[in-house]
Amino acid sequence: MLVSRWAQETFGQRAPVIRQGIAEALSVALDNARDAQTAAQTDHTHPFGFTLMSRKFEALAEAFEDMGDVRIVKPAGSAHELVVLDGKLLFPFRYAKDRSVSVMSARIGEGRPSALVQALFNRFGPEPMMRQLALADVAPHAVPVAEALGDLPKDTSLVLIAYACNAHAGLLDAWWGEAELLDRTGSLRWHHCEEIPLAMDAEAAQTSLPGVAFDQGVVPTPALNPRVPRAFRAEAASGE
Repeated sequence: MLVSRWAQETFGQRAPVIRQGIAEALSVALDNARDAQTAAQTDHTHPFGFTLMSRKFEALAEAFEDMGDVRIVKPAGSAHELVVLDGKLLFPFRYAKDRSVSVMSARIGEGRPSALVQALFNRFGPEPMMRQLALADVAPHAVPVAEALGDLPKDTSLVLIAYACNAHAGLLDAWWGEAELLDRTGSLRWHHCEEIPLAMDAEAAQTSLPGVAFDQGVVPTPALNPRVPRAFRAEAASGE
């Protein structure tokens, strides 16, 4: 798959390698979670969920720990280590358990965003197109977490990795981009979002595609098998 201008501007010449590393890390985390589910011999999916919660962060750290310009940080209030790659903080989250939810309707988490998530968006997220989550509306316990992130450079930017998966089908799709946190329900407004191919063509990965983006419209529904993904730019519209 060709590499978009956004990916090149964000990660430079290493964009294809980083994108592939993310896809492989997610696959490893999902495989580990499914193995835990199988070993537990239960119909309840708690083993899958608990394993995935930790492994998605660990697998990313393992994938990039030997790459230059990498920092592995563990913010106060978080049980997980986060990868900061060349000034870009990678944050993976599951946005859906099946294909019934569009990534454009993704919420970060199933409940109220944690103090850490709020702090990450407020400190490192893109400039909001429409400010709904006013600073005064941030949970009080998020303030110490934000202060604990102070050792990271101010120009650090938040790169989201959204994926859909379940214990039976495994990893369904994955996306990366930049978004703002709209409210306390975890709703997002994507500034840029594009699909991460789950099966990369090595030759195509070395080729860049300058300036290709699509205006926001009908979001493509991923097929059951890996396909040639489409990149698109989500432009905010009033009331959306």
